[in-house]
Amino acid sequence: MRNLISICMAALAAWGAFGEVSLVGACPAEDSSTALRIVWHSDSPQCELRFGPEGGDAQAVVAEKTKTPVEYTGKTDYWLYRAEVNSLEPGARYAYEVRGPDGESVSRSARTAPKDGDFEFLWIGDIHSTPSHPKKIKSVDRLLSHAEEMSASRGGISFVLCTGDAVKHGQTYDCWREWDRSRVMRDYMVAMIPGNKEYYRSEGRTRWHDRWFASARNNPENGAPGLAGTYWFLYGGVLFVGIDTLAEEGKKMDDDVSHSADQRQREWLVRVVGAQKGRYRFLVVFQHYPYFENGGPCSYGRYGFWRGTFDALGVDFALSGDAHAYVRTHPLRDGKMDAAGTVYVVCPEIDSHMEEPRLGDGYGAVAVSDANESSCGACLFSVSGEEMTMRYISPAGVVRDTVSVRQRRR
Repeated sequence: MRNLISICMAALAAWGAFGEVSLVGACPAEDSSTALRIVWHSDSPQCELRFGPEGGDAQAVVAEKTKTPVEYTGKTDYWLYRAEVNSLEPGARYAYEVRGPDGESVSRSARTAPKDGDFEFLWIGDIHSTPSHPKKIKSVDRLLSHAEEMSASRGGISFVLCTGDAVKHGQTYDCWREWDRSRVMRDYMVAMIPGNKEYYRSEGRTRWHDRWFASARNNPENGAPGLAGTYWFLYGGVLFVGIDTLAEEGKKMDDDVSHSADQRQREWLVRVVGAQKGRYRFLVVFQHYPYFENGGPCSYGRYGFWRGTFDALGVDFALSGDAHAYVRTHPLRDGKMDAAGTVYVVCPEIDSHMEEPRLGDGYGAVAVSDANESSCGACLFSVSGEEMTMRYISPAGVVRDTVSVRQRRR
């Protein structure tokens, strides 16, 4: 009898695991005013996606599925589902639900971009999600709540941008599960690029490849040739372009990625911006490695490589992370202060300790920097008419820095 009970319990456990639905999220589409891209994992090949206006009728949506495109530590057998939902209304909130065969379901929501109107988005990075530090996700949600309160009178937050290191180890599935717990993933479309942590293997800091990141997302397939971590999308008259700063370290990966990755990305960026001329008001480039640190330009963030291209293209904001301390430059052109130049920003990390920043005036190109490398925060962007404004929000919900750029003649 005892053996029979054990067998039955094992069978029930296996059935529950068979129906697991995880890593459910909304990603940007190329034109996010009329489309959204959905991704999830399941142990079952029999999942259903239902999608519709929030509070309205939902319809079944066909998703493509792939069997275990890459193995994770703790997840070596699963189905990757991806779908793009088109013909949506601009500026509308949609609800979607993924159902497994055993009745388990995960319900989430996301918002399309306004066609040309005003909107706000939240920028975060360097969370390093891991089950051993669950307070990190509490910190993310706390900062999100501060930003939502600030944004409520202006229509609320439309989506969340993450400049990498959302998880501690890209190969470890439980790190992705932990990130999946955040309200960021539940309530918003999330635009992410990989950081060095997404490249990490489970056993340490060795960089390996970007396939764990790629399998957890459903970004537009319009990036630089051979580089899955790169893509672009339009949202409310802003052109966002994501760069993969880890790709240049191809010698540390098991794929044949040449050291011309940065050059390929630069050529691709120029093509994208040229092709989208007339469709955007502002241009934002985002990557993981920092363009600047407290002491000035950062060599491994490749400021010297990119600045001439950004000058020529008229990049408004160049966003980055990794350094864990907030840094913002003056508008720069040709390395010098120029009101018509690019503002370079490094986001603070988000950790469990939620320390307040110690901001001070920078020197030279740096306008503001944080002397506390253990501080936390997030940045709330407002796009309104001919102006784009960024506010740095501290853990206490206080705006500690603000900068605005005006729309250029393009």
